[in-house]
Amino acid sequence: MKRVLIAGNIGQRRVEIPAAYLRALRAAEAAGAVAFADTPEDAAAYASLFDALLLPGGGDLPGEHFGQATHPACELDDPTRDLSDKLLMEAFMARGKRVLGICRGCQVANVFLGGSLHQHLPDAFSPVLWHSGNITGRHPASVEAGTLLASLLGAGEIRVNSSHHQAIDRVGRGLRVAAQSPDGVVEAAEGKNILLLQWHPEQMADTMRGIFEWLIG
Repeated sequence: MKRVLIAGNIGQRRVEIPAAYLRALRAAEAAGAVAFADTPEDAAAYASLFDALLLPGGGDLPGEHFGQATHPACELDDPTRDLSDKLLMEAFMARGKRVLGICRGCQVANVFLGGSLHQHLPDAFSPVLWHSGNITGRHPASVEAGTLLASLLGAGEIRVNSSHHQAIDRVGRGLRVAAQSPDGVVEAAEGKNILLLQWHPEQMADTMRGIFEWLIG
């Protein structure tokens, strides 16, 4: 059975993660575990023990990471989580292991690869779909033909959920846009051994199992 490390949400002396991520991995016949890294040595140890990395949802990343002042609408995570996500992503990618970024994970991975974010979607798009707080709803997104994502979900229109007010602006090194919603928001990006999704596939297990099967290879 493949082993997937889930980068934990660090705060108030606890490391935690919503159980839906673990259930989605179990449904794909993988074992998930939650941890964080303080140092490159920690991250390297985890990357040697686990087969893949999942960067899950959470709070916002400070604008200083991509050369901007932080927007007043942002709700930031603990800085130790930002560091942990960066160290773990670099360690797993350096070993050629697969990385799946979901919501916050999509955004931070893009930034750590040199990209940037739209910090508040209503400021950047007009009109803009209801992306924030729509986790049980669905809106359309168009998957680009010829992408990894298309091989997993099919090209053309799909329906996805949302719970975010930020999204990818400039894509990071080695990434390409794989899906967009009708308002122009980037819904997915991908590169070698990395898939970044703005939506929450762990909440859509009926149609998104292929995402987690890809992660475990």
